[in-house]
Amino acid sequence: MKRKIKLALMGGDLRQLVVARELAKIYEVGVWGAWGTQEIEGVTVCAAPEQAIADADAVILPLPSSTDGITLNCPGDLSCNRIKLAKIVGLMREGMLLVGGKLPEALINVAQSKKIKCFDYFNCETLQIKNAYITAEAALSIAMNSLGKSIADSRFVITGYGRIASQLAALLRKLGASVTVAARKESDRAYAECIGCDSLAIRAANERGKWYDTITRDYDVLFNTVPNWLFDRDFLEALDKKTFIIDLASAPGGVDVCAAKELSANVLWATSLPGKYAHESAGKIISDCVRNILEEELEL
Repeated sequence: MKRKIKLALMGGDLRQLVVARELAKIYEVGVWGAWGTQEIEGVTVCAAPEQAIADADAVILPLPSSTDGITLNCPGDLSCNRIKLAKIVGLMREGMLLVGGKLPEALINVAQSKKIKCFDYFNCETLQIKNAYITAEAALSIAMNSLGKSIADSRFVITGYGRIASQLAALLRKLGASVTVAARKESDRAYAECIGCDSLAIRAANERGKWYDTITRDYDVLFNTVPNWLFDRDFLEALDKKTFIIDLASAPGGVDVCAAKELSANVLWATSLPGKYAHESAGKIISDCVRNILEEELEL
């Protein structure tokens, strides 16, 4: 009889518990350091990382695997959060799989030197697309809870037109909102115009001038999805005080942090929204990606 594959899930937020629950329907699962660890059918809660990894075929790390590139991302248990990723790899055997989200390059190098196969599920295109929709939905929820009026009566600016921005623009337009999309690419601006958005060209820093002058007034919310500083002190000083900036971009974001704090600008840095607003849906998306990797690598 074929031995049941064993997985060790380490750290993470509420999404990781959903991943554990879903994978336990197929595999033997042990967890250590997961947020709010609770009784889940088919899941063994381990007292130590050694117990979780012993005899496991694969180690599953959360998204992100680490917030500092060194230690395990384990927000639910600060004592677990101090364990170094290198120690986890040190407990693994040659031939095991290491699967995680946003795996640090240094960790991949160490693991591969031990002949451990590494897979970053954050690179899964399906996950990126579905996570983008959840992020857009969560960003819309934040705006709705802070506006004091309907979406249809509000004016929005979105900078960038990638996965998240395009989903967000579509949601806002479906609700009747007035939306301006600011993007560098002419093709992105054309796509935005096709769904009823106004458009604005973002120019490079050396030729920017005052490209943003037209969005400093009469807008209720500015959503930024560009991970480069677009909005400096000059912009923040000119910005209408009632405009709420929701920065969805990964570090370093698009807003001058120091200037925003000094000027008491109305800015919210909203990162990792899928895990905060829809951990059930986000966890299932991760579990699907992980299961596909495991089926490809362990069950052929």
